[in-house]
Amino acid sequence: MDVTVGDARFDRYYRKLRLGLRLMSHGARAQTASDWSGLTLDQLATLRKRWMPGTEDGFRGPAPTSFKPFFRSALKASHAAIFAGIHHMVGIDASKPSLEGGEKLCEAYEIYREWEPDAHLEFDYAVLLAIGANKHEEVQLSTCTNCGCALLLDRLKIPQLRCTRCRSKPAKVIQRQNRVSGH
Repeated sequence: MDVTVGDARFDRYYRKLRLGLRLMSHGARAQTASDWSGLTLDQLATLRKRWMPGTEDGFRGPAPTSFKPFFRSALKASHAAIFAGIHHMVGIDASKPSLEGGEKLCEAYEIYREWEPDAHLEFDYAVLLAIGANKHEEVQLSTCTNCGCALLLDRLKIPQLRCTRCRSKPAKVIQRQNRVSGH
């Protein structure tokens, strides 16, 4: 009797379960976890009860849709640019939810949390940022024209092509640094 263990449908279903658990462990809203993992809300509730006892239900309500919180402070803009850069390096096409995209999104978020453990980027905002950075309609990942650090641009406003540090330095200091560094 020949038993096949590596059935593609089983593997895909198992990946969905793992992704659903991973998304919920990051605090994703139920609808977000459902969209990206392909599991129903009932399946996710069952997973949470069985495999995540004692955890809260996560965030409630609709997922965020505004990019304004990313630009409220220089620190938030910097953290958003770091996540957008990591998301870009991981190679996510997050324009629409998919199992593979959800796995890459979790990978990018986990790397980001390792680099910025004290940052307060909610997972659903990371999803919004990933989708927005791919579409280039409202936000775009760029680099500072002076120092080359990651920079998140608000495409609905006049773009600031220099980071906060470079904007706060006097022009003479920047010119001197550029001559020294060869820019």
